[in-house]
Amino acid sequence: MTTISSVSRTKWTLLERIAFRFVFIYFFLYIIFQNNGAFPFWNVLMSKPTEWLYQFIPWVGDLVFGVEITTFTNGSGDTTYDYVLSFVMLVLAVVGGAIWSLLDRNKLSYVKLYYWLSVAVRFYVGLMLINYGLVKVIKLQFSHPSFHKLLQDYGDSSPMGLAWTFLGFSKGYNLFMGIAEVLVGLLLFRRTLTLGAIITLMTTANVMAVNYFYDVPVKLLSTHLVIFTLFLLSRDIKKLLTFFLTSRSVSLEAIKQPIFMPRVLIGLVYKM
Repeated sequence: MTTISSVSRTKWTLLERIAFRFVFIYFFLYIIFQNNGAFPFWNVLMSKPTEWLYQFIPWVGDLVFGVEITTFTNGSGDTTYDYVLSFVMLVLAVVGGAIWSLLDRNKLSYVKLYYWLSVAVRFYVGLMLINYGLVKVIKLQFSHPSFHKLLQDYGDSSPMGLAWTFLGFSKGYNLFMGIAEVLVGLLLFRRTLTLGAIITLMTTANVMAVNYFYDVPVKLLSTHLVIFTLFLLSRDIKKLLTFFLTSRSVSLEAIKQPIFMPRVLIGLVYKM
């Protein structure tokens, strides 16, 4: 029976350590600079850094890609600004991960950092999808087809327009989608993390597919939500594959919360 999660080991492989450093930097940068309303009042806290980005990112876009950026993040999450910002965060993660690897070669694992990264990702994905889910439950995101839409020639509809008409037609389907997204709240609790991540993967993968195949301009965000969910599932992926593909028994364990003790207390404990 398997009971030990790979991230709980005191010694990680070299590849795991290098990959974690890159992922840690990139995920935190994305959560900070592309919060998308996940955390309350985050836009207020980030108002000044956002002003700096509005100057820096267009400069990078012109210097590296030769594009002029005049439109910033709005109702669409797929503006040129967002793509260039993602590129900058990717470069920073690669460079930062390389420097981190050189300066921290003797570190055998990052169990505590993994825990805090998973907390940030869990609450980012969970709170965002709960918000989206509630909007669907009360049917605010996809409204019923308007009179103008019903009179419009079918062939004149855009791919996104077709998707919105289809999704807005049924109140029951909106309720189904909303409940599925609200259930992502299971991510917020350590004991239900894996179950929540499985539900989240199915939900976000469906959203990502609609965005790509119906040309809905929220592809970057939905793709990152899928990537974040795969990260949360990665700690138990071997166990899940064993459970679904073999007859062997497995046991999942809740992600362990680090124990924080003052150094004085730690010394007393060791002496006892």
